[in-house]
Amino acid sequence: MSVQLTLCRLCARSRPEFLRALAKLTATYPNDLIIEELECIAACDDVPAIMLETSYYPQVSPGELIALVHQRLGEPVNANEP
Repeated sequence: MSVQLTLCRLCARSRPEFLRALAKLTATYPNDLIIEELECIAACDDVPAIMLETSYYPQVSPGELIALVHQRLGEPVNANEP
């Protein structure tokens, strides 16, 4: 099952900690997380704002972003563990 994450390119790129969270999520869910970067999602008062599928989340911290994706996709499974 894949999940689409939509975010504003300018807002996300102006926050290094947010970009680190995105990098961690794409490494954790390489085939399940589809990231759609738009030029603007018209949420300037709620920066950083995201959409997971059709649900809107304003003022999301990096930790909240990770938690929301884990909630939608389930906790990651480490394939290297027995």
